[in-house]
Amino acid sequence: MTLAVAPLLVWAAHFFFCYAWTAAACQRGGDPAVALVVASVLAMVAAVALLARAVRLLWRAARPVQLIVWVRVATAALALAAIAWTCVPMLMLRMCTGP
Repeated sequence: MTLAVAPLLVWAAHFFFCYAWTAAACQRGGDPAVALVVASVLAMVAAVALLARAVRLLWRAARPVQLIVWVRVATAALALAAIAWTCVPMLMLRMCTGP
């Protein structure tokens, strides 16, 4: 069961870190940092790895596929999309401050 919620935990950590860092950067005058981009990339890689593992388990599963396997794939895909959308405030901060 922990594999089913692991992608959502990765997204939650990414969500907190991105919004806290963006708020701090806005308060400092829009100073985006490389650490935020690195953290986002690492979270995206973790979500992709979890999604790949869930898909591999889905393909290797004996027929019929258990519901928990489908839940793992769905939560990994959901977390991947959520991480991509969570990056929007960082992009907006980057556009507002310039290159």
